Amino acid sequence: MFFPISRSEDFVLVEELPSDEIYTHWKESGLSPGTPIQEGDLLGEVTLVEWGSRNEWYEGKLQEDPIRVETSRYLNSKITQLDFRKHHSPLPAKVISSEEHLFAELEEAKLPIVLKSEFGLAGRNHIIFKSASDSWKMSQVNKRLFGFPILAEFWVGDERFFDFSTLWDVRDGEFFYLTATAMLIDKEGVFRGIRIGGSELPHSAHFLPPVMDLVHDVKGLIPKEYSGPCAIDGFLYREEGKIQIQPVSEFNFRYSIGRILWEIRKKRNPKPEVVTGILILPYPKQGSLDEWATIRRLEKELGIQLVLLTPVRDVSGKPYQNTVLYFETTEDKEPSVVESIWQSWMD
Repeated sequence: MFFPISRSEDFVLVEELPSDEIYTHWKESGLSPGTPIQEGDLLGEVTLVEWGSRNEWYEGKLQEDPIRVETSRYLNSKITQLDFRKHHSPLPAKVISSEEHLFAELEEAKLPIVLKSEFGLAGRNHIIFKSASDSWKMSQVNKRLFGFPILAEFWVGDERFFDFSTLWDVRDGEFFYLTATAMLIDKEGVFRGIRIGGSELPHSAHFLPPVMDLVHDVKGLIPKEYSGPCAIDGFLYREEGKIQIQPVSEFNFRYSIGRILWEIRKKRNPKPEVVTGILILPYPKQGSLDEWATIRRLEKELGIQLVLLTPVRDVSGKPYQNTVLYFETTEDKEPSVVESIWQSWMD
């Protein structure tokens, strides 16, 4: 994911070199990617930029820095973040410390609730209990949520109708606002994509003020040692006919997919009215995909621009679970474009 946002003078450390085909694709798309290197290829001093912030560069290798690791765990823990969002979240949430605690909570709690792992990505590490008949899901906790402690939160389900993410730079304990994005979330709460551009983001006049209040209160809790990107995810939902704002469901102190999109949009510099987006596309279940033919056909049929940001397969030909695809289109065509891409990729 760093290749599309890197500069031509950068070096990108990889375990597996990108194919000539996709590297040429990035260059022809105007992304001017950096030079791929592998461990031991580059000696000397470097300025290290990571997906998160866990390592230092030592003699041509990444070496875990215990202080950075601890800071990263503190910042990205959903348990820690309960303190960050205190007095700002309208939805009840609590820490569950053991299986016995979870049994007791499920007996007393008002369903539905969602259980979240302390650390997780893109809404994939969670389990939703909609009714008492979902008790069989207890057996999934250790596998899907990686054990205790976990977070239990009221699940608004179908009442949730708009997901957003605000993007920030953090330096010396201060937050600097970049932009707000709209997220594409499926009915099970799994992240499927994100978009920026077009007219003013819907509902931003409602959700930005409480997000700004949240950031003002959180600043003093962020270690000044952390310097880097942050994404604050939230959503809108309806309760008794009124719109409610959850200004933060989680903080991501790392390069989020939204931040990747923002950086690529800067590089390609489309007109403000152009909608840019990223989709997370699973590999088709039928096990067959000609990605380049599919991209060329979609570009021609829909009159859009597409950039494959990650390869579909590794060097041995084994498909990755997901592929990341960037698109540019107009605001009026966006819904049909997203649907067409999804169907073409999965059919």
